[in-house]
Amino acid sequence: MRPEIINIDGSPLYLDKDFNYFKNFISSRIYSSYVVLGDENSIRYCYPVIQGFLPDNTLVVEVAAGEANKTIETCHTIWQKLLAERVDRRALALLLGGGVIGDMGGLAVSTYKRGMDFVHIPTTLMSMTDSSIGGKTGIDFEGVKNAIGLFSKPKAIFTHLGFLDTLPDREVWSGFSEIVKHALIADQVLFRSISKTLSQSRPDINYEILRQSILVKKTLVERDPFESSVRKALNFGHTIGHAIESCMIHATNPITHGEAVLYGMIAEAWLSHRMGLILADNFEEILSVLLRMCDLSKIKDIDRPTFFNFILNDKKNESGKILFSLLNGIGSFSINKSVDKDAIDQSIDYLLAL
Repeated sequence: MRPEIINIDGSPLYLDKDFNYFKNFISSRIYSSYVVLGDENSIRYCYPVIQGFLPDNTLVVEVAAGEANKTIETCHTIWQKLLAERVDRRALALLLGGGVIGDMGGLAVSTYKRGMDFVHIPTTLMSMTDSSIGGKTGIDFEGVKNAIGLFSKPKAIFTHLGFLDTLPDREVWSGFSEIVKHALIADQVLFRSISKTLSQSRPDINYEILRQSILVKKTLVERDPFESSVRKALNFGHTIGHAIESCMIHATNPITHGEAVLYGMIAEAWLSHRMGLILADNFEEILSVLLRMCDLSKIKDIDRPTFFNFILNDKKNESGKILFSLLNGIGSFSINKSVDKDAIDQSIDYLLAL
C-alpha cells in the first residue's frame, strides 16, 4: 500500500499504514489541547496505536459502544466532560471509532461552544469507506435514525487499514455492505470485482477496493455537498434498512447497521425491478451477491406498524411522499422515486420469504 492523500470537498483523507501523515499533522499545528473521543473498544484496541503521537495530557473521553447509545443523553455526557475539564474552542477533537463515534462525536464537538476542530480516525470498515466521509453528523432521536444532526467538515480523515485486524468478521462484513452499495450505484466494474471475494469467511479488503469505494463517495459528495440531489443515491438500501435497524435496536442481539443495509438493498433492489428500473437478469445477479453476504434468519419478522412509523419519518420524504433512491441498473441510480406503502409492504414480504 502506497501512502495517498485524497481531497474530499476540502477535507484531506490520508491513506497511510504507518500514521506518518497523522504524526506530521499533529506536530505541525498548534492546539490548546487534544481530546480523544471513543468507545470502550476503540480506546482499548486502537488508542494505543496513536497515543505516542499525542501529548501526555491528552484528554480521553470514553462512551458506551453501539447504536443504542447514539443519543442526546450520550452527547450530554460528552459536553459535561468537556466543560468539567475546561476544554476551550481551540482544542482539537480526535474521533476514534466507527460510525456511531463519528456521527455522534461530530455533532457533539461541532456544537460545543459553537464548534471546535475535529478529525476522524475511523477504526471500522463502515466508517473508513462511508460514515467518516462527507461531513454528516447526527444522533438518533425517538428511535428515528439520524433525526438530529448537521453538516460539519472534519479537518482531516486518517484511514489506517491495520485497524481492521481488531474487528470480528461480522463487523468487517457489515462495513463491506457499504462498499457493495457504492459499487451498485456507481461502479459496475467494482461490483463485478468484489463479487469474486465472497467465497471467503472474511472479505478480502485491499487498498484498491477501499480506494475505489472512497472515490465513489467523494464524487457524489463533491457534486452535492448538502444532499439536495445526486448525493441522495448513497441512501440506496437505507430507507428500508434504517427502518429495520430501528425496529431491532433494542433486541437481545441487535443487527448491525451493515446487516440492516443489506436487507434494505435486497428489498429496494426488488422495488427497482418491480418498478421496471432494472432488468430481471440484473436483479438476479444483485440478489445472488447480497444473499451470499447476509443471514436472513436474524429477521424472522418485522412489526409493520412500527416499521412504517420509521419509514414515514425518513429524512428523504417530501410533501407526504415516501421517496427512495433506487437502481437503474448495476452501477446506475435513480433518486426521488416515490413508492407507495403497498409496494413497500410487498418488498418486506419478499425479503422475509427468502
